[in-house]
Amino acid sequence: MNTTIVKTDRLLLRPFQTGDGLHFFQMNADPKVIKYTGDTPFANQDAAHRFIETYDAYVTTGIGRWAVIRTSDDAFLGWCGLKYHPEERVVDIGFRFYRCYWGQGYATESAKAVIHYAFHTLKYPFLVAHAHVDNAASHAVIKKCEMLFVKDFDYDGISAKLYRIDNPEYTLKQITAEETWPVRHPVLRKGRPLEDVYMEADEKPSTFHVGMYHRDTIVGVASFMEDEKDYFTGKQHRLRGMAVLPEYRKKGIAELLLKKGENMLQTKGCTLLWFNARIAAVSFYKNLGYVTVGSEFDIPLVGPHFLMKKELL
Repeated sequence: MNTTIVKTDRLLLRPFQTGDGLHFFQMNADPKVIKYTGDTPFANQDAAHRFIETYDAYVTTGIGRWAVIRTSDDAFLGWCGLKYHPEERVVDIGFRFYRCYWGQGYATESAKAVIHYAFHTLKYPFLVAHAHVDNAASHAVIKKCEMLFVKDFDYDGISAKLYRIDNPEYTLKQITAEETWPVRHPVLRKGRPLEDVYMEADEKPSTFHVGMYHRDTIVGVASFMEDEKDYFTGKQHRLRGMAVLPEYRKKGIAELLLKKGENMLQTKGCTLLWFNARIAAVSFYKNLGYVTVGSEFDIPLVGPHFLMKKELL
């Protein structure tokens, strides 16, 4: 695969090729290159080649790490790119280069290009990065990319610092009920009359709606309504109308909407959020701390659901 992902003044980034195995073997054989990564050297060149041959991130996630090539002489300098972490539901940016190319700005140049590509082409709302607490060079590159420190944390047994950068083309804010319709209708009520997206509780003073805009287009919505289940306790709200346009899914937007709503509910003294979740979304909500209550049930014209809840502490 020779497709160029991005280009800069000096570099191009492309998917890995079979011959790149040799470079992976040589880079990881340098103790200083992998000193802070937690990785070990490849046992031999064949192991490095097998790594390249079985690298499936491009297919399974649509993103990946990419080879960094100097355009002036086609030299393989290292790699830089994106990685999806399913448990944390985040995309990180990472990089690694031959030691002989350190200190020449290649890591910063390629990382900035990848961030631009992730934001403007792939439309991710944010990216994260991490580096070992003692890896001063990587911290410098990350900061040059205008990523902001979030926290110290443990990354696979390594003491690391976490950074984040938000896509300025996104805006998350409180909106009106009517502003939810361009997303609610095609996603949740496709093929049905527009009137079907209206909910009686939409206009109640205790109801609020949040929306995610990409540039001037609303791409994700969620509504939070005061509603009670007799067998739940505490001050309750119900989540309804959570929806993200298809081309913006699997980018973390739904989680950002939900967390925005949770934070707003907590300021209002709400102690429990509940809702009816579509079967396909149950695992998503479980990863965010929600639990199912009771058995599966069917909502006419919509399909099978589970009742779910979360204590807002």
